[in-house]
Amino acid sequence: MDNPFARFGVEHLSATSMNQFRADPALGILYLVYKIREQGSPAMHRGSAVDETIGALLSDEPSMDKSSACNLATRTYDALINKTDEVYAQHAIAKERDVVIACMQRCYPIMNDWDKPLSYQQPINLSLQGIEIPIIGYIDLCYPGEVRELKTSSKRRRSIIDDHAFQVSTYAMAIRQESGVWPSAVLDYICPTGMESFQLKNGNQWVKRVIDTANSIRSLLASASTEAELCQLVQPDFSKALWRYRPNSRAAAKSLFEC
Repeated sequence: MDNPFARFGVEHLSATSMNQFRADPALGILYLVYKIREQGSPAMHRGSAVDETIGALLSDEPSMDKSSACNLATRTYDALINKTDEVYAQHAIAKERDVVIACMQRCYPIMNDWDKPLSYQQPINLSLQGIEIPIIGYIDLCYPGEVRELKTSSKRRRSIIDDHAFQVSTYAMAIRQESGVWPSAVLDYICPTGMESFQLKNGNQWVKRVIDTANSIRSLLASASTEAELCQLVQPDFSKALWRYRPNSRAAAKSLFEC
């Protein structure tokens, strides 16, 4: 049987690539087929630093105190900033560094009492019927019967963002496929003023969206024999805000698609 993923060199899907396709199919094609990536940002490195520190806090022995956790988070953030080739504005670096410290100060008293997870950054490999390649990803915190995804934000969240709901749904589906039991899926939003945790509801709805998105990507790829044909089938919608902070993707889209 024809494998459209192989024809275009797509070896796997992920929540990131699928969410980009959901936002704008042209963006998804740029990510999956043309491997277009954006540079990082201080905000992205802030999230990674807090995430990694929480992983160490919950997984390492002996446990660290609040001061040590904050120091580890800032050292990790500084290392990520220094390792990148991109030049960031100093005020942006300083702003997100302050957010790192505030986030750790807020979440430490809560998370320090949590049990040690079964795993941190556990890889998943989800197979879907009719989709020749896996959906891969990494679960931040895996507990018995529960998967948790850590997110940082400069402002408080009142509910789960759709892209994040989609992401944790792929994790829950993978655990269900592996164990035969559906886990609960939780988003932990950490911000400078506090921490909010939300359990995913309407799980069946999100499972359907994951399956439908994978099939939509396959269908689009199957409709073209070449990259040139593929680019004629989609049109980027530059009126969407998502293109404003993706300069690499925007430039590639203007070059590849009939804009």
